[in-house]
Order: sequence, then C-alpha cells, then structure tokens
Amino acid sequence: MSRQYFMFANETLRFGGVALLVLTMTLSGCATMTAPPAPTTPPLSTPEYQPSDHVSHAEATTLDAVLVHAISEIGKSYRWGGASPQTGFDCSGLIQYVLEQAGVDIPRTSFAQAAALPSVPLNRIRPGDLVFFNTMGQPFSHVGIYIGGQQFVSALNRRQGVAVQSLQIPYWSERLDGVRRPMPTELLAMRDN
Repeated sequence: MSRQYFMFANETLRFGGVALLVLTMTLSGCATMTAPPAPTTPPLSTPEYQPSDHVSHAEATTLDAVLVHAISEIGKSYRWGGASPQTGFDCSGLIQYVLEQAGVDIPRTSFAQAAALPSVPLNRIRPGDLVFFNTMGQPFSHVGIYIGGQQFVSALNRRQGVAVQSLQIPYWSERLDGVRRPMPTELLAMRDN
C-alpha cells in the first residue's frame, strides 16, 4: 500500500476514526473480489421442450393449485373407488378430484392418468407433480402428489387414509415407476406443437 494511505490512516486513527478505517479496509477488500457466478436453475422440462414464459407461468400456477388442494385433503378417509372428500378417496380418485379442483381434466384410473400426462425426469420433479408406483405387480398401480422434501400425499388404505409418505422409505423408492406433470388440456396442446 502507498505511504499516503498509511499517513491518512494515522490521521484517521488520531481523530477517533477506528471504525471508519475498518470500514474502509473492509469495503476495499470487497471491491477487489469477483462476483460469484449467477446461480443457474434447471430448465422446467426436457431440453427439446422450451416453454414460453406464458406456458411456464401457467405450469407453475397449475402445480401450485394441485399442491394446495392435495394438502387440504390430508386426513380424509380412504374408500376403495372413492373420489370425494365426503365419502373418501382411493389413490386415483384423490388425484382426479385434486386435479379437477386445479382445472386439470384427467382420467379415473392411475394407469390412464400416467398415460395422459407428460413424463418428467425424477431430477426435475416439482411440488404438484404426480408420482406413480408399481404396488400390485403392475406398472402405475398407485399414484400420489409430490409435495417437496422427498414426500408425497396419497390415499393409502383404510387405516391411514389420505396421508403424507416419504419417497425415501424403501417400499416406495423401490416401486417408483415415474413422475408426470399435471397440465390443463390447452397446455398439453401447446407442448405438443
């Protein structure tokens, strides 16, 4: 450092400016650092599909609505073939009901639901996406709604009803078939073009 800088520092110290000197040195140190690289976020979908801002916003809005409606059904009872909060849900009935509340028309069975929606790589899963499992020796025989933190909401059985489960439980992780993104029909049509 230059001699003039030290002379200035001595004068500053004499006049009680210790804090000013520390601040000056701290700020000058920060000014010489390079800024960290901007964080990158993964694309919302596979590389060949680049949604417009409108589609991305609509996807996010749909996923948010699915998430809110799924969480609101936690604690409801299980009923085989059920599709309403009043009578209870089975897994695909819960999905159909929640997605309907979010503006997404979807078939009734888990297998048909998986076939109707676009696949999403597991490393791009977002809260509101559907997670499918092979629980009966058949692909896509169980379905739930991913809520983040490696957890999902599903209508499980009569004892547990609609409850939260972890994808890290070996039973579920070993049976995971895939992830699907719920989207209204008009967004699916845009995606296919």
